[in-house]
Order: sequence, then C-alpha cells, then structure tokens
Amino acid sequence: MDVANRENDTTEATLVLVLILAMLIWGASWVSGKIIADMAPAKVTTFYRLAIATISMLPILFVMHLFKWVQLRFTRQAVMWSVPAGLLLAAYNQLFFLGLNDGLPGKGGMLVTTLNPLFTCLLTVIVFKQKLSKLQIAGLTLGLSGGLMMIEIWDFNLEQLMVSGNLYFILAALTWAILTLVSQVGGRYADFLLFSTLMYGSASIISYGLAFEYAPLKSVTTYPIEYWQHMLFLSTVVVSIATSVFFLATQKLGSSRSSSFVLVVPVSAMGLSAWYFGESLSLIVGSGGVLALSAVYLLNYKNQQIK
Repeated sequence: MDVANRENDTTEATLVLVLILAMLIWGASWVSGKIIADMAPAKVTTFYRLAIATISMLPILFVMHLFKWVQLRFTRQAVMWSVPAGLLLAAYNQLFFLGLNDGLPGKGGMLVTTLNPLFTCLLTVIVFKQKLSKLQIAGLTLGLSGGLMMIEIWDFNLEQLMVSGNLYFILAALTWAILTLVSQVGGRYADFLLFSTLMYGSASIISYGLAFEYAPLKSVTTYPIEYWQHMLFLSTVVVSIATSVFFLATQKLGSSRSSSFVLVVPVSAMGLSAWYFGESLSLIVGSGGVLALSAVYLLNYKNQQIK
C-alpha cells in the first residue's frame, strides 16, 4: 500500500468515526425534541431551529476561512440547489416535531432512522442507476429487521401503525432520503460547509413563511428557558455540527454509504429514551439494536461499498 492510499484510508477512518459520533448526537436529539415538542407549534420550533443553526454557522465559516480550511466560493448552481434542499430540510423538521408530539420518542426515532437507509438506497438505485450487491441487500434487510424488532412491530395493529404520528415519521424518512441525494448533487458546487449554510438559510426563510401567523420574532420571550436550552442544542450541536458532518460524509462516501450510518441513531435513541423517559427495554429490543449495528458493518464492507 503506497503513501497516498494510507493517507486516504486514514482520512476515511477519521470521517467514519466523526460520523458515528454525529449519529449518536442525532439519537440524543430525539430526547430533546420530545421534551420541547409540545411547548410551541411545530412550525415555530422548526423556524427557530433552522434560523439559529444558520446564524451559528457564520462563526464556524469565519474561523474555517481564517485558517484557510474552506474556500468561501460558490456558483449559481450551488444557490439553485440550496433552495430545494432547504425546502426538503424545512419539511423534514416540520414532520420531525409533528411526529414527536404524537408518539414515543424512542420508537419514533427507530422508525424514521430504520427506513431512512432503505429509502436512500432505493432512490440511489432509481436516480443514479447504481446496483446493490447481495451483501448490501442483506445489510438493508438486517437493518430493517433490527428496526422492526426495536419498535416491537408485533405489538401494533395496522390502524395503530397508520396513526398520524407514525405517518409523520415515515414521511420524514422519505423526505430525508430525497434531501440526501439533493445535497450530494448541490454540494458539488461549493464547499460542504458553505453549501450547508446556504441550505439552512433557505430552509429558515421557508420556515419563517410557514410560521408567520404565529409571529415567531415577537413571541421569543413567551417560551420557557428549558425550551431555549434544548433549542440551542438542537440547533447548534445537532444541525450546525452533526448534520453538517453528515452532509460532508455524503460528499465523501456517497449517499447510500453515509445513510447506512443512520442505523446507529435508533440504537442511540433507544438507549437514551429508556434512560430519560423510563421506557423499558426487552431482550428482543436489545437484539434488534445489535442487528442494526451489524447492518452498518455489512453496508460498509470494504469490498462492497456503493460509491
């Protein structure tokens, strides 16, 4: 193995470790999101989250540019792609909080994050004409099986599965899958941090229009301090940092491979929700978590990567 290959492997390994950490943070976001879901309308919470995330990206960009780690250059195509990406991001966040307001945080997190890699891989096959190997199909099947075990699918009838809260989560998973592909294309026209900022800014403007009837800029002081504490975490840590890492991984690893790591999120959400909300965990649920993590390994097997 030559020096260039060793450096590439080291860079990729570092990115994978950071991506796993980002997915653990995403899992924690389900807990914070559930806590504040009923403190404000979903439209208002979505606007605050995206607006604060956009603002918090500015000092990050400044520092990165100061040390010449990023180039603050973008093309017209980057701006054009940031608009549909922002629309999808705004829609995802709306569905995120609507679902959390109606369902269990851990179970909801498992449902949306289990379906996400499946939807992303299917869309990749359809849009980019890529083929899935037998090992990747096995990984997706394993991940879906693990997710269904974690939400204990056998405890729900069809009517319960189709209630609004769960439907929001399913739509959120599909929306995020589409966003992953759109961001992969749009990110080609600007540095990933700059494109993320443009996308967050577009999403903020769209979200403000949806929340306009609630006068979000005038009602800031009507929400308790607990709301803003969790909002800062959901905005600056979860979106500005963890989500930006995911979009970086999408550029470097590809949509399908980066989305496979989302299967780490239900395990994180399951454990944190059980700890914070006192939700019980059975042996079967824990086994489902093991299957989900095994699926991540299969979907990232060295010789079977989807580029």
